[in-house]
Amino acid sequence: MMNKIYQISEELTSIVREKELEMSDIIRDVPPTILLLENGFIDLKNIVSSFTFPSKRDEIMFFKEIKPQLFSKLIFFRKIYQLELNRPISNYKTIRVYLEREHERINLFYNRNTEFIQYYRSGKANFDEYYFVRGRKDMELNLESFYFERDPRFSTHFDFKVARLLANDMLAAHLNYQLSKLKYQEENDFSTDIEIPFAQWTDKKTALTEIIYGIYEEKSINSGNIEIKALATIFGRIFNVDLNDIYHIYLEIRSRKTNRTEFLNRLIKTLNKRMDEADSK
Repeated sequence: MMNKIYQISEELTSIVREKELEMSDIIRDVPPTILLLENGFIDLKNIVSSFTFPSKRDEIMFFKEIKPQLFSKLIFFRKIYQLELNRPISNYKTIRVYLEREHERINLFYNRNTEFIQYYRSGKANFDEYYFVRGRKDMELNLESFYFERDPRFSTHFDFKVARLLANDMLAAHLNYQLSKLKYQEENDFSTDIEIPFAQWTDKKTALTEIIYGIYEEKSINSGNIEIKALATIFGRIFNVDLNDIYHIYLEIRSRKTNRTEFLNRLIKTLNKRMDEADSK
């Protein structure tokens, strides 16, 4: 049964990673991923709720590491979807206040859980049986949790807090990117620049990453005197796509067994075809 739990978790992690790389529009692309995660957790709950782990070590590993890593993704995706859905469309100040308010909520969570966060991030394990083993009668039921998180057969004392912590880390990075982009747009008065149309990257993130790394390695900008992260920020702002995780995306590209430069090869083929067709007219 442990193998089945690991299998579902690994498959879900792999699929979600692929979905992340393909995301370009939060409103359009995030809901299917949320549904995928929710269905995956229903499958896990059906197994874990009636399962006795072979040892406390196995149970702790599931509730301290495996489940929170996955569950944090679900929390994060639901949060950024709601943020984007309710995002103001008025002016820079209103949008900035809206995003900063979410930052304040994250800081409030950190302040309220300082001791536990320090324990978790320091890698300590002396209270793991208290935090991550089921069956405690004083288990804290968090009203912000999901419906299947309130089942003591599928939850422990603090696994939801770990998931919230990891989700907040991702959310903070997302908010920082959005605020940085907003500041850049405000300083450059994008709202009044009618010559620059809105441009949304609609292909996979891996495709844009191939271009960015190609430009970086060819030293085509500033004679190579620019960091890859800075290039990613520039392209992200131009095409309204979050490339905060560009190195992770690059590792995904490197792991391809064949055709690593899939998008660049496609561009060459398409451009040559256009020129050949023009020549034949």
